[in-house]
Amino acid sequence: MPRTKKTIHQPFEGRDPRGQFTKITRDMMQSRAWKDLSLRQQGLYLHLKAKYTQKLAHGIVESTNRDNISLPKSEWFPALYGDYRTFAADIQKLEDNGFIHTIRYGKALHQCNLYGFIDDWCTWVKPPPP
Repeated sequence: MPRTKKTIHQPFEGRDPRGQFTKITRDMMQSRAWKDLSLRQQGLYLHLKAKYTQKLAHGIVESTNRDNISLPKSEWFPALYGDYRTFAADIQKLEDNGFIHTIRYGKALHQCNLYGFIDDWCTWVKPPPP
């Protein structure tokens, strides 16, 4: 009897049943930090998270690009954002809420910034209003 391939994704999740996916856990989506983000900021985080890759060996993470996530202007302008100020404000909000941190500011080097993922969102508390 031939083995049948196990389908990982449902048809509404993508055309390729074994395609790549971006993982966001329920506890992240139910956190105060996530709920404090706008839909646009959540979408930006998903766009950054889609760039995350990891190499597994025997079920153990061997290497990742966790601290090497780049988002060149050609990827966010004009498809995601019309101006730099809105993009920068949304990146700052993701940093403030503990989802990412900036690894390298590339402006002086004429390169794009590098971002990394962090888990400070787990303990994030909304700051009091000024």
